[in-house]
Amino acid sequence: MTATAAANSIIRIEALNYEKPILFAADRNNASIRAGTIVEIGDAVYRFAEDTPVAMGDIEPGKDYAIRIDANGQLVAEDVGAQNPLTVEGYFAGFHFAPGGHAEGIAGGDSTPAINPYSFWSIGFQPACPDPRGMALIELVGGKPFWIDIYLTSSNHKEEGTSRYGVEIAHGSSLPRLDYKVATEICASHGKRLPTYDEFRTAAFGVTERSSASKHPKKTGLDASRTSQFGLMQATGNLWVWGTDGHPNDPRPSIFGGSWLGGSLAGSRCADLDCWAEASNVSIGLRAASDHMAPA
Repeated sequence: MTATAAANSIIRIEALNYEKPILFAADRNNASIRAGTIVEIGDAVYRFAEDTPVAMGDIEPGKDYAIRIDANGQLVAEDVGAQNPLTVEGYFAGFHFAPGGHAEGIAGGDSTPAINPYSFWSIGFQPACPDPRGMALIELVGGKPFWIDIYLTSSNHKEEGTSRYGVEIAHGSSLPRLDYKVATEICASHGKRLPTYDEFRTAAFGVTERSSASKHPKKTGLDASRTSQFGLMQATGNLWVWGTDGHPNDPRPSIFGGSWLGGSLAGSRCADLDCWAEASNVSIGLRAASDHMAPA
């Protein structure tokens, strides 16, 4: 598989299994590249016969990291900051270091920072949208894999993107309006789309069901009890999020997950599949999704 990176360099990646990312989490704080991976960057060829660790440095919770290969052939993780890594010379893969761990059961996650193991992307194995940062890959039973934002959308999404840690959350009060039409337009402006009900309930599974946050969330961040199995933060019981019922030809505006006002009326399967499209208020936010770009 090939792709054109910054400055017209060509990056080509070969893997033993194209259905998995080439990176994996060796533990909560460390990533490695899988044995059998070959990375070509321009005229340089790097072969990894064994699982090979990435030099991590001091990684910080809530940040996105991209991988490059330095002059010594060492894999290095670097904070991408405000840059889209796909526009920077030499970056060929990346991941998100979350402020807490993903759910391993049905009682939410934890508050110990960890690499989100579902956030690994690489050239050709990535979201179809232009920017892979802050997203998790979801396997949908009976459907196609897709990516969804780890965080709720920022009110300043034009500058901060749709999935950023520690920023003001978009809703009907932090924006002039956030109804179904506006939510759809925001997603489209980032090359993304609204999630369907089946996508949302799968991505949000693992939260503490029938529970809500104690107050209105102002910023994106950790709410461990309502972190999902795929590491979605504030996945339910914080703000409703816009979506559709999933009908392929006539999708109905829908809202998912419940808000902090709902108490026990919240969770991964909590949904209004025929929501009033003009609804816009402080309890409805947005979490964007994207199709999966599978290797050719």
